[in-house]
Amino acid sequence: MLPQDAKRKPDSYSYPNGMLNSGYIAGVLRLNDPVNGICYIQQTRSENHMLPVHYDPKKSPIPKDIKEWDLIMAFVHTDGAIQGDDRIARVKSIRFEAPNLMHLGGRFRDDFMRKWDAVVHAAAKDSGTPDSVAQLEKQPGSGTEDRRDSFDWKAMELNKNASNQIRIAGFIQAKSLERNRKHPVDGTPINDRLVVLIRQSKDTDACIPVRWYGRNLQPLSEKLARGMPIIVNGEFRMDVKAISLPDEQTGVAAVSKLPFIQAKDMPGPVTPDSGHIKIVPGWAAELFKGHGTQAPQPKPDSERSAMFASAFGSGSASKPATPDEQQGA
Repeated sequence: MLPQDAKRKPDSYSYPNGMLNSGYIAGVLRLNDPVNGICYIQQTRSENHMLPVHYDPKKSPIPKDIKEWDLIMAFVHTDGAIQGDDRIARVKSIRFEAPNLMHLGGRFRDDFMRKWDAVVHAAAKDSGTPDSVAQLEKQPGSGTEDRRDSFDWKAMELNKNASNQIRIAGFIQAKSLERNRKHPVDGTPINDRLVVLIRQSKDTDACIPVRWYGRNLQPLSEKLARGMPIIVNGEFRMDVKAISLPDEQTGVAAVSKLPFIQAKDMPGPVTPDSGHIKIVPGWAAELFKGHGTQAPQPKPDSERSAMFASAFGSGSASKPATPDEQQGA
């Protein structure tokens, strides 16, 4: 559970910069390095897609009873960084714990097993199914109501039925739309990609890259203006691309890895009474000042629904990137 002092003041962990920034990731603990304060949480059988989680070994250590290959949950904050020429997302855990019945509802289990059972690329290392995942698969769908009523879920407003959830509110620093993309191998058309940098601090290098994938993202891109405050629900993911041919002995190819946030649905405008942004800093005012005050106003739900249908196709709550779109290995 979260520390008692944090439970008394949810804003202390849900709004680290005066803006909503909360989430959690559940999976299999891998390659814990307490000296450097980093571990990995594995949600798929492919080791290329293990998710790096940073932490402070003194303030938020991993419990000693959680070992390699055990299930673990990390409550996290998200920020951004620059890696070479690329923008990446970073998550830092404020608390680790072992999953319990308040977390392991049937839909949680189903969501995680869908990830774990995904086909592994032929040139990637396959972890198989460790005992902790096999035991999770056998779990009955109990404890759901207790989980919904628990303080942690209510205070952090997390997605109660998923194993990977990031919620952030902030100001748009920049955006980039890629249209008419082609698969690098066979040249077939693939979905548009829209990348939006969400800013929560004075440091522009810490902007969080959020991606949308869809068949036509131009209408969405046109609605999003620099300086506009938005809220995003997404997942922490790894964009993996092969950078060499498979090794002759191991059959595994070298890859590049870029952590990012993939949006699950349309962004929402942050209204003054929403509480998602509690402090408007001076640099945010400069964003408005430098680019005019004609930022798009929040649209009626019907218009946002039409934007969603245009970008992602009707009847879909999300259009995640496919392995081909991420060119994963």
